[in-house]
Amino acid sequence: MKYSFLSLVFAVLPLISMSQSANDILNVLVEQKYVKQEIADSLRAEFAIKQQAALSDKKLRIDAEFRPRAEYRNGYQQLRNDTSTAAFFVGQRFRISANYVFDNRFVMQFSVQDLRVWGQQDPRSTAATLQIFEGWVEPIITNKFSVRIGRQRLVYDNQRLFSENDWRINAAVHDAVNFRLNTGKVTSELALAFNQSSDKYFGTDYSPSGFTNYKFLAVNYLRYKPSNLLTLTALNSTDAFQKASDPEKMNFRYTLGGRIEVDYGRIYSTLAAWYQGGKNPTGKDLSAFYLQPELRYTASKGLVARFGAEIFSGTGNGSPSPTDHSFVPLYGTAHRFNGSMDLITKFPGDVSGAGLVNPYLFLTRPLSAKFDLRADFHTFHLQRNYYSNDKKIDKYLGFENDFLITWKPNSITKVDLGISYMLPTESFQIVKKSGNSEYNLTWIYLGLTFKPQLLGLNFK
Repeated sequence: MKYSFLSLVFAVLPLISMSQSANDILNVLVEQKYVKQEIADSLRAEFAIKQQAALSDKKLRIDAEFRPRAEYRNGYQQLRNDTSTAAFFVGQRFRISANYVFDNRFVMQFSVQDLRVWGQQDPRSTAATLQIFEGWVEPIITNKFSVRIGRQRLVYDNQRLFSENDWRINAAVHDAVNFRLNTGKVTSELALAFNQSSDKYFGTDYSPSGFTNYKFLAVNYLRYKPSNLLTLTALNSTDAFQKASDPEKMNFRYTLGGRIEVDYGRIYSTLAAWYQGGKNPTGKDLSAFYLQPELRYTASKGLVARFGAEIFSGTGNGSPSPTDHSFVPLYGTAHRFNGSMDLITKFPGDVSGAGLVNPYLFLTRPLSAKFDLRADFHTFHLQRNYYSNDKKIDKYLGFENDFLITWKPNSITKVDLGISYMLPTESFQIVKKSGNSEYNLTWIYLGLTFKPQLLGLNFK
């Protein structure tokens, strides 16, 4: 009788939630000596585990981003000339992103975006305009280690070398496999990529049409935070470009270095340093460096002042050199470092290979809970001597001032008004090899960023 009744209990209890009544039944069974105490405790533990397993272990989130931006350009990226007139247009990005999490097993991200300038395409056209921005799956191997595979953003450190370049309407992604480790104090990633124009039967000739890109990429990011005061970062990479003379061989460029940060309350200081060696994309020997010291002070009323400098080594044109000394900041953003007008973003071309010294002062002040004001000041100088008609030119390239007013009426909406101007010099005209330095440069934009969460679900 006891055994048959016990069998019934075991059959029924899995259908009963671990409520107080189920506990009462187990207590009665123990008192009547139908079940031993240790068996009852085991049942309670088993039910608790099953109840925990019954909680939602799948999460789906869908986000949208709508970002139109009107721009008045009269010197953005290029110097004016005698015949140039101001440009005005509206560009926009519309992006939908879906993120799916399955317990602690994997994460999946998929994003599509439509990019356009108003009027750029025939509204009656049937040509497709959507593109895949992200598409990756990340199996979670342990609670500290995972592998992300597919089209993804590679965003490291302060984004000087690897950035999502979100200012650009299309942003930036990489097709890669990324091994990710996070132990709390230590964060590390190892991303690997190998590009081809199409699937092939033989060979690895990579000749993209209409653009240039690396054939191979390996980048290792390591961040160690031993205390709240100190943060150490190492970022080492190699990117390789196919040789023009032999499609099966590559020119490897190595970038090695990192950054140290010291955060002492209101005072923050940092120093970044990288060395670049190997071969440049054309196969020339490369030996270049980059330095960025910065000091930041936060005042009691919210004013933040950042003073620093960026130093890019250059080659110059004083005498022929068998080695390229021009540092290239890889796939990072220049918009936030070298002036909002993006006049010096393409290295080494925008400075004719003569390098750059860019002292800067950034001031940020909250005007209210919803308004912020930012003012950036830059002076630009060549790092190496540059000669024009056998005469050494002045290294001073010009002064740029950027103002940005940001209004955040709510958590999903942001409005930016940017006003910038630059006073170029004749030296800048010479190294840019276009335009006329007699004309001052201006740029104004008004942008809206609307980023709502459309859906958030937890389910079994």
